Amino acid sequence: MRAFKGLRVIDFTRALSGPMAAQMLALLDADVVKVVPPGVGDQLRGVLASPEMAEKRLSPAFLTGNLRKRSLALDLKSELGQEAAERLVSAADVVIENFVPGTAKKLGIDYETVRKANSDVIYCSISGYGQTGPRASEKAYDSAIQADSGMMSLTGFPETGPTRIGFMLVDVTTGVSAAYAIAAALYRRAMTGKGQFLDVAMYDTALQLMCCQGADYLVRGHLPPLMGNESPMTQPTAGTFETLDGMILLATLTSDQQEGAFKALGLAELLEDPRFSSELARHKHHEEGRELIRPVLRGQTTQDWLKILKAYGVPVQAVRDLGQALSDPQLDHRGLLVEAGKLHCTSDPVTLLGAPFVANEDGPHQKAEPPFQVGQHSREVLEELGFSASEITKCLETTR
Repeated sequence: MRAFKGLRVIDFTRALSGPMAAQMLALLDADVVKVVPPGVGDQLRGVLASPEMAEKRLSPAFLTGNLRKRSLALDLKSELGQEAAERLVSAADVVIENFVPGTAKKLGIDYETVRKANSDVIYCSISGYGQTGPRASEKAYDSAIQADSGMMSLTGFPETGPTRIGFMLVDVTTGVSAAYAIAAALYRRAMTGKGQFLDVAMYDTALQLMCCQGADYLVRGHLPPLMGNESPMTQPTAGTFETLDGMILLATLTSDQQEGAFKALGLAELLEDPRFSSELARHKHHEEGRELIRPVLRGQTTQDWLKILKAYGVPVQAVRDLGQALSDPQLDHRGLLVEAGKLHCTSDPVTLLGAPFVANEDGPHQKAEPPFQVGQHSREVLEELGFSASEITKCLETTR
């Protein structure tokens, strides 16, 4: 039995961090009911999509955070919508929302209101800066948090300045942080019988992602400079280098690995040079060492160097594109890819990314139904909540 079998989760989230948190639970068999606005649904449905997918409101960005969920379209401002929401949260194990702080209270689905009807509920609020504090009311998106948290100041080249990371790192990791917090709260409830309110912030998550650099600043006040593709290890054999047909990244952390790289490159004699004979000396003269290494690496192909360097125990990998990474046969053994069937706008089955861990038993699902259309499960969910046929008809009419 998967860990969250029988768990009822009500998902009031949109965009990516909230949906990702709920999906982590769904992939372990939680029954996740995603409450969406009538008509348009989640705001990510039209992002990063082909014209056909955008028209069907099934963008890849939306698909990746909504596997194995049921969709209930509700107008939360209508009388019937509010009644349905009240019944949903009253019988829920977990409620997740990522509205701007204060919005859930206006809709009557905030923690204090929900707790009156459901005292042992696990309620998770996800926001940019948290539910309290001087910045709690500020709206936030991934790129804005990257800028505001200092993350961009660590990424880029001195010549070009700070650079945004090219994917939604903060959104996704905030969702995983929220899923971890929810799992911890569920364990606590199993031990104590008590529910819990969880306040998860994108800003906090972004800073935690930079924990090493953050500790460096907190301990000794050091602000790291922009280093481009160079390594913070400041070793000649650490960083990104061009080959005859591409690029590789050397990640030599130990002295043995650094010496192994010199030997693999045919530069063993440099280890007798006082500039490169010790780790400290190599640190002081790292750029001089790189200048000697670069032309050597340009002399052979990436695959040649991978074979040679790995034979010497040197940590090295090619700089690949996303397509190459997703085609790696290693994924066949990991279970990260989820078969999601045919979408409403595709003729071929699609594969999506699932949970990033493996379990020896009852691990995350590797198959899922095609991601839902807006309100696809509204009738069945409303029936489960005990609404009459006429009430369901009326409720569905208000959501068209």
